[in-house]
Amino acid sequence: MKYLKYLLISVFVFFFGSIIAYADEIDVSSKNIILYNMNDDSILYEKNPDDQVYIASLTKIMTAIVAIENIDDLDQKVLITGSMIDNLANDLSKAGFSQGEVVTYRDLLHGILLKSGADATDITAISISGSVDEFVKLMNEKAKSLGMKNSNFENTIGIEGNNHYSSARDVALLLKYAIKNETFFKIFSTKEYTSTNDKHKMNGPINYITDPEKMNMQYVKGAKTGYTSKAGLCLASIATYNDVNYLLVTIGADYDNKVQHFEDSKKIYEYFFDNYGYKKIISKGDNIVKLKTVYGKEYQIKSDETYKSYLNKNITKDDLTYEYKGKSTLNKNVKKNDKIGNYYIKYKDKILYTKSIVSPVTVKFDLLFFVKQNIALVSLFCLVIILFVATIVIKKR
Repeated sequence: MKYLKYLLISVFVFFFGSIIAYADEIDVSSKNIILYNMNDDSILYEKNPDDQVYIASLTKIMTAIVAIENIDDLDQKVLITGSMIDNLANDLSKAGFSQGEVVTYRDLLHGILLKSGADATDITAISISGSVDEFVKLMNEKAKSLGMKNSNFENTIGIEGNNHYSSARDVALLLKYAIKNETFFKIFSTKEYTSTNDKHKMNGPINYITDPEKMNMQYVKGAKTGYTSKAGLCLASIATYNDVNYLLVTIGADYDNKVQHFEDSKKIYEYFFDNYGYKKIISKGDNIVKLKTVYGKEYQIKSDETYKSYLNKNITKDDLTYEYKGKSTLNKNVKKNDKIGNYYIKYKDKILYTKSIVSPVTVKFDLLFFVKQNIALVSLFCLVIILFVATIVIKKR
């Protein structure tokens, strides 16, 4: 694709164990990015993922999941009072709820995630906790419990403040958690919704993103947008392509192009769709390790599984290293199923696959094998015995 430029391909391990991150350079406007392969829980691409930044309405992902976890009945009705919405600034995005209106929590949650409504967030927070400040305490407690190390919240909306910030990695961590909740996932992936009182029709971000006449990103399954002048254009989304599930967070795209966050996300997604995929690196039945006992008996260990790894499409098996580290000769102390080593498949110096190798047998003295391997010595020994016995017999006679 002409608009895609990359300078290098390198691989590094990130904080979830031996997970591979492919540091391709992609020409995008967003300043803070992280892309996950959710099938493997691995990072595919990142750019300044731990910077503490403003995240605008991506804040509402936290607002929504905390609300969902503190609501017993989504269809419970809520009376909207003036104190819930009177103090909201006019320039904030709103879902359109008004004083005196009766709505359900389900309506409010759609207003938060689909319309990014500041009115919906504060109505929900006050209904659940009695005040926005008390609800924000729940948001920060949740952030701490999720291990969001670069995040703190001051409001439910995403308004900038000295102590309201997060990072691309933290937002991704939050979204990974939130989409496991069935209610959150259903709303996050909704294109259109009409409130229970029929007064409010809402279109979700993916209604625009997946529109063939607009972004045509049919693979996107859910999304939340955000924008302020300081945060830039932001997008948190999930996608599925060729049975691979992805999660992408982009923050800080330029506002010169009002759809730059969508275009950046499209570039990143489609770069990996075009250049990466799962490759079979070992098949069930493949020979992997040849072992022998101290008595010389040999055993061929075969793979008991087929394994695929997410790799650049240009990488072949010839580019991989297949390596066994452990005992190759089994002594008489080894018992069946004792671990004797590890088998690795690597790309450059990065481990793609690890398999523990266990002894196929308990090593015991093998007389027949010993005789076969030492036929000359055994023959000489037998000859000596025969001569010894013959000498005794002759003497007796």
